[in-house]
Amino acid sequence: MADFIKCTCGHCGAKYRLPAEFQGRKARCKKCGEKFEVPRIKSLEDSVLDWLNEADEDVESGSEESVAPPRIVNIPKSAAESQDGEAQARRKGPIRMKSTPATAGE
Repeated sequence: MADFIKCTCGHCGAKYRLPAEFQGRKARCKKCGEKFEVPRIKSLEDSVLDWLNEADEDVESGSEESVAPPRIVNIPKSAAESQDGEAQARRKGPIRMKSTPATAGE
């Protein structure tokens, strides 16, 4: 399957579906005659890197919302041990298949 790029003319808004070979090149609109640039296809890696860089830029610019730091919750050791004991008490032995009784027709 051939890859296509969906793009629009920036002047008149005409929509085009062009082959991927034209990415990054200039095209002339058939409707209004103006030139526009065909966008490049971003790979998944590029889009992830852009997303990560946006987060870094937000931190550097100070536009990060003030959020309270996470609250650390510790479970007392005795409570953790009692929870483990209860879990072990609920555990049963291995699962065994029950044999099916023979039917009268056999």
